[in-house]
Amino acid sequence: MDTAASQSPSSPSIMFYDFLYKMRNPASLNLVKSIKSFIVSFLFSYASPENNSKKVQEFFWTMEAAIIEHPL
Repeated sequence: MDTAASQSPSSPSIMFYDFLYKMRNPASLNLVKSIKSFIVSFLFSYASPENNSKKVQEFFWTMEAAIIEHPL
């Protein structure tokens, strides 16, 4: 792998670490709580591939909008 490409400012790994860093900010507490709440509810839900798929898709749509609108 080309190290220059892997370290470019727009590489997915750098963007992910930047996202994680921002999630440590107290202002992002509501986003963190939503993510944790989804994980807990998903772990205790009935294992149905169709229902789980719908839940994950709804979570992604909801969180995408929340993250885009968030000031961080």
